[in-house]
Amino acid sequence: MRAFWGILSLSIGFVAPAFGQGNFSPAEPVPAGFEGREYTDSRGCVFLRSTFGGAVTWTPRYGPDRQPLCDGTPSVAAPPAASVVPVVAPAPVPVAAPAPRAAQTPRRTASAGAARSLARADASGRHPSCPEAAPYGQLVDTLLGRPLVRCVTSPDLFLSPVDNGAGINLNAPIALPDSLAQRTSAAARLPRAGRVVQVASFAIPGNAAQLNARLQRAGLPARNQPARGYHVVTLGPFASGAEAQAALSQARRMGFADAFLR
Repeated sequence: MRAFWGILSLSIGFVAPAFGQGNFSPAEPVPAGFEGREYTDSRGCVFLRSTFGGAVTWTPRYGPDRQPLCDGTPSVAAPPAASVVPVVAPAPVPVAAPAPRAAQTPRRTASAGAARSLARADASGRHPSCPEAAPYGQLVDTLLGRPLVRCVTSPDLFLSPVDNGAGINLNAPIALPDSLAQRTSAAARLPRAGRVVQVASFAIPGNAAQLNARLQRAGLPARNQPARGYHVVTLGPFASGAEAQAALSQARRMGFADAFLR
């Protein structure tokens, strides 16, 4: 009986360490193309190939002390260290100093230069500076010397066109009066009863008459009156502010963005 228990205790002492080490595995995955029966990982630990049901597993190889053998040479050499390429920062780009501002030229000369720098309309009258809602534009020049592009919904609304012998020159600047001064002077000649919408003022009577007829065809009560050498086209007078505001909105939808209430 004593011999039996002695043999049993030796058996338990031998099996227990092997069972506890069953989860010991290679430090890195075994390469897919490796065909050897033994594989030594990067730590030097040796593993044996075991195939069951077509699946390959790697079990550790133990020494006489029932510990994994880890004094071998790795089966796969470690990959060479990546070379480090120094990054050279680009040289700073010198920034040129701003050019000194030129002396201010007379107002009319500056206006002419600015007018030349504005974009030009094409042959149909469409201007790149105008929105889609009013794509046609004509270069104008106020008495204050400030050039601008007047955008309208139709070429028929161009003011004082210049004919160069081959058709209308859409890019030639047209002199217009100072809006603030002309509105003030024209107000004295407009009807006093009720509210009035001032649409535009012209130096050429034919342009004022053409606009007056166009507004009347649209159903608006348009009038054409002279004021200090200009012909002012107005709508009204209107008995209420609501009627005047409705006429103002309709005139602006027709392309007269400068129309205003008086």
